[in-house]
Amino acid sequence: MVGVDAMGIVRLPSQQQPDNMKTPTSALTEEVTKQNIQPSREATGIVLGVDVHLRSYQVARKVDNLAIGPVQSFRSQTELLLWLERLKARAEQIEVVYEAGPLGYTLYRELRARGINCRVCAPDSSEQKRKRIKTNSIDARALAGRLYSYLNGDERALRLVRIPSMEEERRRLRSRQHDQLVQERKRLAARGNSLLLAAGYGSIKHWWRPKSLERLTAVLEPELQQMLELWVGLLRLLDEKIALAKAALMRRQTEPRPKGLGALSMEQLESELLSWQRYSSGRKIACLTGMIPSQWSTGEAQRLGPITKVGLGPIRRIMVEAVWRMKGFQPHYEPFQKWRAAVEGQNRAHKKKAVVAIGRQLAVDLWRLKTRRVTAQQLKLIMVGGSL
Repeated sequence: MVGVDAMGIVRLPSQQQPDNMKTPTSALTEEVTKQNIQPSREATGIVLGVDVHLRSYQVARKVDNLAIGPVQSFRSQTELLLWLERLKARAEQIEVVYEAGPLGYTLYRELRARGINCRVCAPDSSEQKRKRIKTNSIDARALAGRLYSYLNGDERALRLVRIPSMEEERRRLRSRQHDQLVQERKRLAARGNSLLLAAGYGSIKHWWRPKSLERLTAVLEPELQQMLELWVGLLRLLDEKIALAKAALMRRQTEPRPKGLGALSMEQLESELLSWQRYSSGRKIACLTGMIPSQWSTGEAQRLGPITKVGLGPIRRIMVEAVWRMKGFQPHYEPFQKWRAAVEGQNRAHKKKAVVAIGRQLAVDLWRLKTRRVTAQQLKLIMVGGSL
Protein backbone atom coordinates (compact mmCIF):
# COMPACT_ATOMS: atom_id res chain seq x y z
CA MET A 1 0.00 0.00 0.00
CA VAL A 2 1.37 3.35 -0.98
CA GLY A 3 1.69 5.88 1.87
CA VAL A 4 2.52 9.56 2.33
CA ASP A 5 4.81 10.61 5.16
CA ALA A 6 4.69 13.81 7.23
CA MET A 7 6.75 15.75 4.66
CA GLY A 8 4.34 14.87 1.89
CA ILE A 9 6.72 12.34 0.21
CA VAL A 10 5.14 9.22 -1.32
CA ARG A 11 6.76 6.00 -0.03
CA LEU A 12 6.27 2.34 -0.77
CA PRO A 13 5.23 0.02 2.05
CA SER A 14 8.80 -1.22 2.47
CA GLN A 15 10.04 2.34 2.88
CA GLN A 16 7.46 3.40 5.47
CA GLN A 17 8.45 3.71 9.13
CA PRO A 18 6.47 2.06 11.96
CA ASP A 19 3.76 4.13 13.62
CA ASN A 20 5.57 4.26 16.92
CA MET A 21 8.66 5.86 15.40
CA LYS A 22 8.83 9.60 14.80
CA THR A 23 11.61 11.47 13.13
CA PRO A 24 12.57 14.95 14.40
CA THR A 25 11.05 16.38 11.26
CA SER A 26 7.68 14.71 11.77
CA ALA A 27 7.55 15.84 15.44
CA LEU A 28 8.22 19.41 14.37
CA THR A 29 5.47 19.17 11.78
CA GLU A 30 2.95 17.97 14.37
CA GLU A 31 3.87 20.86 16.66
CA VAL A 32 3.33 23.33 13.82
CA THR A 33 -0.02 21.69 13.09
CA LYS A 34 -1.11 22.03 16.73
CA GLN A 35 -0.20 25.70 16.71
CA ASN A 36 -2.25 26.20 13.56
CA ILE A 37 -5.28 24.47 15.12
CA GLN A 38 -5.11 26.56 18.31
CA PRO A 39 -5.10 30.21 17.23
CA SER A 40 -2.93 32.53 19.29
CA ARG A 41 -4.58 35.10 21.56
CA GLU A 42 -4.17 38.68 20.41
CA ALA A 43 -4.61 40.25 23.86
CA THR A 44 -4.24 39.42 27.51
CA GLY A 45 -7.35 41.32 28.56
CA ILE A 46 -10.08 43.37 26.91
CA VAL A 47 -12.19 45.87 28.86
CA LEU A 48 -15.59 46.79 27.44
CA GLY A 49 -17.89 49.64 28.44
CA VAL A 50 -21.43 49.13 27.13
CA ASP A 51 -24.04 51.88 26.94
CA VAL A 52 -27.29 49.92 26.92
CA HIS A 53 -30.51 51.10 25.25
CA LEU A 54 -33.65 49.39 24.02
CA ARG A 55 -32.73 49.51 20.32
CA SER A 56 -28.98 50.08 20.37
CA TYR A 57 -25.83 49.07 22.21
CA GLN A 58 -22.70 51.23 22.05
CA VAL A 59 -19.48 49.46 23.04
CA ALA A 60 -16.10 51.06 23.80
CA ARG A 61 -13.14 48.67 23.85
CA LYS A 62 -9.79 48.96 25.60
CA VAL A 63 -7.23 46.29 24.74
CA ASP A 64 -4.50 45.70 27.35
CA ASN A 65 -2.73 49.02 28.03
CA LEU A 66 -3.66 50.63 24.71
CA ALA A 67 -5.94 53.64 24.37
CA ILE A 68 -9.70 53.17 24.18
CA GLY A 69 -10.64 52.42 20.59
CA PRO A 70 -13.53 53.70 18.47
CA VAL A 71 -17.02 53.01 19.76
CA GLN A 72 -18.94 50.26 17.96
CA SER A 73 -22.73 50.14 17.67
CA PHE A 74 -25.02 47.11 17.68
CA ARG A 75 -28.72 47.09 16.89
CA SER A 76 -29.75 44.32 19.27
CA GLN A 77 -28.58 42.25 22.21
CA THR A 78 -28.34 39.17 19.99
CA GLU A 79 -25.96 40.97 17.63
CA LEU A 80 -23.85 42.10 20.60
CA LEU A 81 -23.67 38.58 22.05
CA LEU A 82 -22.55 37.09 18.71
CA TRP A 83 -19.78 39.68 18.48
CA LEU A 84 -18.64 38.91 22.02
CA GLU A 85 -18.49 35.19 21.25
CA ARG A 86 -16.06 35.92 18.40
CA LEU A 87 -14.12 38.31 20.63
CA LYS A 88 -13.59 35.59 23.27
CA ALA A 89 -11.19 33.78 20.94
CA ARG A 90 -8.96 36.86 20.72
CA ALA A 91 -8.35 37.53 24.43
CA GLU A 92 -7.51 35.55 27.52
CA GLN A 93 -10.04 37.52 29.57
CA ILE A 94 -12.92 39.89 28.81
CA GLU A 95 -14.39 42.30 31.37
CA VAL A 96 -17.70 44.07 30.69
CA VAL A 97 -19.56 46.80 32.57
CA TYR A 98 -22.85 48.61 31.95
CA GLU A 99 -25.10 50.89 33.97
CA ALA A 100 -28.20 49.68 35.78
CA GLY A 101 -31.41 50.82 34.15
CA PRO A 102 -34.91 49.86 33.00
CA LEU A 103 -33.63 46.87 30.98
CA GLY A 104 -32.75 45.04 34.19
CA TYR A 105 -30.10 42.34 34.47
CA THR A 106 -30.86 40.25 31.38
CA LEU A 107 -27.60 41.17 29.66
CA TYR A 108 -25.63 40.44 32.85
CA ARG A 109 -27.11 36.96 33.15
CA GLU A 110 -26.56 36.21 29.44
CA LEU A 111 -22.89 37.19 29.66
CA ARG A 112 -22.26 35.24 32.85
CA ALA A 113 -23.84 32.17 31.27
CA ARG A 114 -21.31 32.48 28.42
CA GLY A 115 -18.37 32.70 30.80
CA ILE A 116 -17.79 36.45 30.34
CA ASN A 117 -17.13 38.53 33.46
CA CYS A 118 -19.71 41.28 33.74
CA ARG A 119 -20.43 44.01 36.27
CA VAL A 120 -23.35 46.39 36.66
CA CYS A 121 -22.74 49.84 38.14
CA ALA A 122 -24.91 52.71 39.31
CA PRO A 123 -25.47 55.45 36.71
CA ASP A 124 -23.07 58.39 36.98
CA SER A 125 -23.22 61.41 34.68
CA SER A 126 -21.33 63.85 36.89
CA GLU A 127 -18.47 64.30 34.41
CA GLN A 128 -20.83 64.75 31.47
CA LYS A 129 -22.87 67.32 33.40
CA ARG A 130 -19.72 69.22 34.29
CA LYS A 131 -18.71 69.44 30.63
CA ARG A 132 -22.33 69.84 29.50
CA ILE A 133 -21.82 67.26 26.76
CA LYS A 134 -23.45 63.82 26.90
CA THR A 135 -23.70 61.24 24.11
CA ASN A 136 -23.89 57.46 23.96
CA SER A 137 -20.32 57.23 22.72
CA ILE A 138 -19.03 59.42 25.56
CA ASP A 139 -20.91 57.28 28.09
CA ALA A 140 -19.49 54.04 26.68
CA ARG A 141 -15.93 55.37 26.69
CA ALA A 142 -16.34 56.68 30.25
CA LEU A 143 -17.56 53.26 31.40
CA ALA A 144 -14.59 51.50 29.80
CA GLY A 145 -12.13 53.90 31.43
CA ARG A 146 -13.75 53.59 34.86
CA LEU A 147 -13.79 49.78 34.67
CA TYR A 148 -10.10 49.75 33.74
CA SER A 149 -9.33 51.95 36.76
CA TYR A 150 -11.44 49.71 39.00
CA LEU A 151 -9.65 46.57 37.85
CA ASN A 152 -6.32 48.26 38.59
CA GLY A 153 -7.16 49.01 42.20
CA ASP A 154 -9.32 52.15 42.22
CA GLU A 155 -12.35 50.76 44.07
CA ARG A 156 -14.17 54.09 43.94
CA ALA A 157 -14.09 54.28 40.17
CA LEU A 158 -17.34 52.26 40.03
CA ARG A 159 -20.32 51.98 42.35
CA LEU A 160 -21.22 48.37 41.74
CA VAL A 161 -24.80 47.14 41.97
CA ARG A 162 -25.62 43.96 43.86
CA ILE A 163 -27.31 41.61 41.39
CA PRO A 164 -30.40 39.93 42.86
CA SER A 165 -31.34 36.34 42.15
CA MET A 166 -34.41 35.73 39.99
CA GLU A 167 -36.53 35.01 43.09
CA GLU A 168 -35.29 38.14 44.87
CA GLU A 169 -36.00 40.25 41.80
CA ARG A 170 -39.54 38.88 41.45
CA ARG A 171 -40.18 39.52 45.14
CA ARG A 172 -39.05 43.14 44.80
CA LEU A 173 -41.15 43.64 41.67
CA ARG A 174 -44.29 42.44 43.46
CA SER A 175 -43.64 44.88 46.30
CA ARG A 176 -43.03 47.79 43.94
CA GLN A 177 -46.11 46.92 41.90
CA HIS A 178 -48.22 47.38 45.04
CA ASP A 179 -46.73 50.86 45.52
CA GLN A 180 -47.34 51.68 41.86
CA LEU A 181 -51.02 50.77 42.22
CA VAL A 182 -51.28 53.03 45.27
CA GLN A 183 -49.65 55.90 43.41
CA GLU A 184 -51.99 55.43 40.46
CA ARG A 185 -54.97 55.55 42.80
CA LYS A 186 -53.67 58.80 44.32
CA ARG A 187 -53.26 60.30 40.86
CA LEU A 188 -56.81 59.47 39.74
CA ALA A 189 -58.29 60.53 43.10
CA ALA A 190 -56.55 63.90 42.76
CA ARG A 191 -58.19 64.43 39.37
CA GLY A 192 -61.61 63.93 40.88
CA ASN A 193 -60.75 66.21 43.78
CA SER A 194 -59.69 68.91 41.33
CA LEU A 195 -63.20 68.85 39.82
CA LEU A 196 -64.76 69.18 43.26
CA LEU A 197 -62.44 72.02 44.21
CA ALA A 198 -63.15 73.90 40.99
CA ALA A 199 -66.89 73.57 41.60
CA GLY A 200 -66.59 74.89 45.14
CA TYR A 201 -67.22 71.65 47.06
CA GLY A 202 -63.79 71.48 48.67
CA SER A 203 -61.48 68.49 48.92
CA ILE A 204 -63.11 65.23 50.00
CA LYS A 205 -60.98 62.28 51.04
CA HIS A 206 -61.89 58.97 49.36
CA TRP A 207 -64.70 60.67 47.47
CA TRP A 208 -65.22 57.63 45.20
CA ARG A 209 -66.08 55.25 48.05
CA PRO A 210 -69.81 54.33 48.21
CA LYS A 211 -70.73 56.34 51.34
CA SER A 212 -68.87 59.50 50.29
CA LEU A 213 -70.19 59.32 46.74
CA GLU A 214 -73.76 58.85 48.00
CA ARG A 215 -73.53 62.06 50.04
CA LEU A 216 -72.02 63.91 47.11
CA THR A 217 -74.68 62.75 44.67
CA ALA A 218 -77.35 64.48 46.73
CA VAL A 219 -75.78 67.91 46.20
CA LEU A 220 -73.78 67.68 42.98
CA GLU A 221 -74.95 68.94 39.61
CA PRO A 222 -75.79 66.15 37.10
CA GLU A 223 -73.04 67.24 34.71
CA LEU A 224 -70.40 67.12 37.45
CA GLN A 225 -71.66 63.70 38.55
CA GLN A 226 -71.15 62.37 35.03
CA MET A 227 -67.60 63.66 34.96
CA LEU A 228 -66.79 62.04 38.31
CA GLU A 229 -68.31 58.73 37.21
CA LEU A 230 -65.51 58.41 34.65
CA TRP A 231 -63.05 57.94 37.52
CA VAL A 232 -65.21 55.98 39.97
CA GLY A 233 -64.99 52.63 38.17
CA LEU A 234 -61.22 52.85 37.78
CA LEU A 235 -60.69 53.87 41.41
CA ARG A 236 -62.84 51.06 42.78
CA LEU A 237 -61.05 48.55 40.57
CA LEU A 238 -57.73 49.84 41.92
CA ASP A 239 -59.06 49.43 45.46
CA GLU A 240 -59.69 45.75 44.74
CA LYS A 241 -56.29 45.18 43.12
CA ILE A 242 -54.48 46.94 45.98
CA ALA A 243 -56.30 44.84 48.57
CA LEU A 244 -55.34 41.61 46.76
CA ALA A 245 -51.70 42.68 46.35
CA LYS A 246 -51.48 43.73 50.00
CA ALA A 247 -52.89 40.42 51.22
CA ALA A 248 -50.47 38.46 49.05
CA LEU A 249 -47.50 40.39 50.40
CA MET A 250 -48.60 40.03 54.01
CA ARG A 251 -48.96 36.26 53.67
CA ARG A 252 -45.26 35.98 52.90
CA GLN A 253 -44.33 37.21 56.39
CA THR A 254 -44.26 34.24 58.76
CA GLU A 255 -41.50 35.26 61.20
CA PRO A 256 -41.81 37.37 64.38
CA ARG A 257 -41.50 41.13 63.91
CA PRO A 258 -41.51 44.16 66.25
CA LYS A 259 -44.96 45.24 67.34
CA GLY A 260 -46.00 48.30 65.37
CA LEU A 261 -44.06 47.24 62.26
CA GLY A 262 -46.77 45.71 60.07
CA ALA A 263 -46.39 42.59 57.97
CA LEU A 264 -46.72 44.65 54.78
CA SER A 265 -43.97 47.07 55.82
CA MET A 266 -41.68 44.23 56.87
CA GLU A 267 -42.19 42.40 53.59
CA GLN A 268 -41.51 45.51 51.53
CA LEU A 269 -38.42 46.31 53.60
CA GLU A 270 -36.97 42.84 53.09
CA SER A 271 -37.82 42.85 49.39
CA GLU A 272 -35.78 46.05 48.94
CA LEU A 273 -32.87 44.80 51.06
CA LEU A 274 -32.94 41.46 49.15
CA SER A 275 -31.24 39.61 52.02
CA TRP A 276 -30.08 40.66 55.48
CA GLN A 277 -27.04 38.39 55.13
CA ARG A 278 -25.70 40.42 52.19
CA TYR A 279 -24.50 43.18 54.53
CA SER A 280 -21.42 42.78 56.69
CA SER A 281 -22.00 45.69 59.07
CA GLY A 282 -24.69 47.95 60.47
CA ARG A 283 -22.91 50.92 58.92
CA LYS A 284 -23.80 49.63 55.44
CA ILE A 285 -27.44 49.26 56.42
CA ALA A 286 -27.49 52.83 57.75
CA CYS A 287 -25.94 54.12 54.52
CA LEU A 288 -28.49 52.19 52.48
CA THR A 289 -31.33 54.05 54.21
CA GLY A 290 -29.80 57.39 53.22
CA MET A 291 -30.53 58.64 56.74
CA ILE A 292 -26.96 59.53 57.64
CA PRO A 293 -25.79 63.18 57.81
CA SER A 294 -23.85 64.71 54.97
CA GLN A 295 -20.40 65.95 55.92
CA TRP A 296 -17.95 68.63 54.83
CA SER A 297 -14.80 68.30 56.91
CA THR A 298 -11.25 69.48 56.43
CA GLY A 299 -8.39 69.52 58.87
CA GLU A 300 -9.78 69.80 62.38
CA ALA A 301 -12.98 71.44 61.21
CA GLN A 302 -16.04 69.20 60.92
CA ARG A 303 -19.38 70.28 59.52
CA LEU A 304 -22.42 67.98 59.39
CA GLY A 305 -25.38 68.80 57.18
CA PRO A 306 -28.76 67.33 56.17
CA ILE A 307 -29.12 63.60 55.53
CA THR A 308 -27.58 62.37 52.29
CA LYS A 309 -30.68 60.57 50.88
CA VAL A 310 -28.31 58.53 48.70
CA GLY A 311 -29.84 55.19 49.66
CA LEU A 312 -33.10 53.58 48.59
CA GLY A 313 -36.10 55.87 48.91
CA PRO A 314 -38.61 53.07 49.70
CA ILE A 315 -36.49 51.92 52.67
CA ARG A 316 -36.32 55.47 54.04
CA ARG A 317 -40.10 55.85 53.72
CA ILE A 318 -40.77 52.51 55.44
CA MET A 319 -38.46 53.34 58.36
CA VAL A 320 -40.02 56.78 58.94
CA GLU A 321 -43.54 55.30 58.89
CA ALA A 322 -42.41 52.51 61.23
CA VAL A 323 -41.09 55.00 63.78
CA TRP A 324 -44.40 56.83 64.04
CA ARG A 325 -46.37 53.58 64.30
CA MET A 326 -44.03 51.92 66.81
CA LYS A 327 -43.89 54.96 69.07
CA GLY A 328 -46.84 53.80 71.14
CA PHE A 329 -46.08 50.07 71.02
CA GLN A 330 -42.38 50.04 72.02
CA PRO A 331 -42.10 52.25 75.14
CA HIS A 332 -38.93 50.52 76.41
CA TYR A 333 -36.98 50.61 73.12
CA GLU A 334 -33.85 52.64 73.93
CA PRO A 335 -33.88 55.01 70.90
CA PHE A 336 -37.46 56.02 71.80
CA GLN A 337 -36.42 56.69 75.38
CA LYS A 338 -33.41 58.70 74.24
CA TRP A 339 -35.40 60.90 71.84
CA ARG A 340 -38.75 60.94 73.66
CA ALA A 341 -38.57 64.64 74.59
CA ALA A 342 -37.89 65.65 70.98
CA VAL A 343 -40.54 63.34 69.48
CA GLU A 344 -43.24 64.52 71.89
CA GLY A 345 -42.14 68.17 71.82
CA GLN A 346 -43.51 71.04 69.76
CA ASN A 347 -40.35 71.88 67.79
CA ARG A 348 -40.92 70.39 64.34
CA ALA A 349 -37.25 70.55 63.32
CA HIS A 350 -36.14 68.65 66.42
CA LYS A 351 -38.96 66.17 65.90
CA LYS A 352 -37.82 65.41 62.35
CA LYS A 353 -34.23 64.92 63.46
CA ALA A 354 -35.36 62.57 66.22
CA VAL A 355 -37.46 60.48 63.82
CA VAL A 356 -34.54 60.17 61.40
CA ALA A 357 -32.17 59.14 64.20
CA ILE A 358 -34.61 56.52 65.53
CA GLY A 359 -35.33 55.20 62.02
CA ARG A 360 -31.63 54.82 61.27
CA GLN A 361 -31.00 52.95 64.53
CA LEU A 362 -34.10 50.80 64.00
CA ALA A 363 -32.79 49.67 60.59
CA VAL A 364 -29.46 48.69 62.16
CA ASP A 365 -31.16 46.88 65.03
CA LEU A 366 -33.40 44.94 62.64
CA TRP A 367 -30.27 43.82 60.78
CA ARG A 368 -28.66 42.74 64.06
CA LEU A 369 -31.86 40.90 65.01
CA LYS A 370 -32.26 39.11 61.66
CA THR A 371 -28.60 38.04 61.54
CA ARG A 372 -28.84 36.73 65.13
CA ARG A 373 -26.24 39.11 66.52
CA VAL A 374 -28.65 40.16 69.25
CA THR A 375 -32.01 39.09 70.68
CA ALA A 376 -35.28 41.00 70.92
CA GLN A 377 -35.01 40.92 74.71
CA GLN A 378 -31.63 42.65 74.58
CA LEU A 379 -33.10 45.34 72.33
CA LYS A 380 -36.18 45.60 74.60
CA LEU A 381 -38.47 45.07 71.62
CA ILE A 382 -41.95 43.55 71.91
CA MET A 383 -42.38 40.97 69.13
CA VAL A 384 -45.58 39.77 67.46
CA GLY A 385 -46.51 37.33 64.68
CA GLY A 386 -44.84 34.08 63.65
CA SER A 387 -43.86 31.40 66.12
CA LEU A 388 -42.52 33.27 69.14
